[in-house]
Amino acid sequence: MKILLKSIKNTMMTHTFKPEDDHTEVIKDNLENELIDVTLLDTEKIIYNAVELMEMGTVEPSYLMEPIFPQKGTAVLAGKPDIGKSQFARQLCIQVALGLEEIIGFQIKAIHNRSIYVATEDNEDSTRASLNKQINGLGKEAKENLRFMFAASMDQEDILKELDKALTDEPADLVVVDSFGDIFTGSDSNNNMIMRNTVKLFDKIAKKHNCLILFVHHINKGAYNSNPGQEQIQGGSGLVQKVRLAIILSEGEGDIRYFTVVKGNYCPKVYKQNSIELKFSEETLLFTNTGKIVPTNQLVTQSSCGNKNDSKKELENYAEVILENESISYGDFVNEFMEITNKGEATAKRAIKALTDSEFIEKVQGKYRLKNKYDQAEEFEEREEVVLENEVSEVSNHVKFDRTDTN
Repeated sequence: MKILLKSIKNTMMTHTFKPEDDHTEVIKDNLENELIDVTLLDTEKIIYNAVELMEMGTVEPSYLMEPIFPQKGTAVLAGKPDIGKSQFARQLCIQVALGLEEIIGFQIKAIHNRSIYVATEDNEDSTRASLNKQINGLGKEAKENLRFMFAASMDQEDILKELDKALTDEPADLVVVDSFGDIFTGSDSNNNMIMRNTVKLFDKIAKKHNCLILFVHHINKGAYNSNPGQEQIQGGSGLVQKVRLAIILSEGEGDIRYFTVVKGNYCPKVYKQNSIELKFSEETLLFTNTGKIVPTNQLVTQSSCGNKNDSKKELENYAEVILENESISYGDFVNEFMEITNKGEATAKRAIKALTDSEFIEKVQGKYRLKNKYDQAEEFEEREEVVLENEVSEVSNHVKFDRTDTN
């Protein structure tokens, strides 16, 4: 409080007031960059000596989802679009709020069994539809312990204020912010200092209220066909350096997804070197653990479809099914590929290019067909024509021979 009074006194002494001045406004303007949180200084101890720390006793790392998600601090879950990031984050919120004991095979160690989901992209209708699928998929009923903040029209400052108030009114174990790009207010997302400062604001809230704040974020486009790594998360190194945990969710074959820890303070080494294989249900929007782990440096994502040798045969099998007895247009090929593989449009287009480049399919008169099949058919027809010509020639010679004998 002394600091605040000193600043007011300095303002009164250095400013020349005019009769029409509003003294309150002048003081406020002059103190705008000087005011500090006096309450914080009065109540929060920031310097401890070694003896004081040791007297606190031995403290083991605390987890929300043991041994991966920490109990408090900040974390980021990243991945490419439509991979299921929001669904996983919402599932975690739901299962924490429902008081369930585990998620994807890992123990939940919630204190309050409450969570908050900050949606900056989805509205009430889309959220309700997804929530209904997930709650029903778990065979449970919704609880008031899960709160949603629809923040599409809110700026960063408003979100922080509302979160602080909500957590003060009712403490929660988990806050999900979906998505990070909407709460970042800087002009350059690759500026490490600005990125760290953004995370720091939310980290203060997390530590003040003893909860975990999980950001949902994107990876760089250039990383779509690469094995997961922390350098792939958008925002430069500043974001990953500041959060305690960074996870990348990547695509596998069909409904398979890979859960990869690319940074984890106090996270066991086994989960940093290996990716957890999950199965995603389009019907319930829920993830389950298949029980398999894959070395991360050997992970091959299906988004690189058409570029890996081990997926070449699979692509050819799809093409044979789609083009079995007909030639079809480019658009029809894309739609049928998406239908039988559950992949996106971009993946289907890459597959067509890969199949065309390898000359397994070809484009004739605006439509695509199996090249080998038609080559073989044409070769067979040519052989048939040759055989027929030979037979005709033999018959003709035979007739000529008979006529010669008769004469």
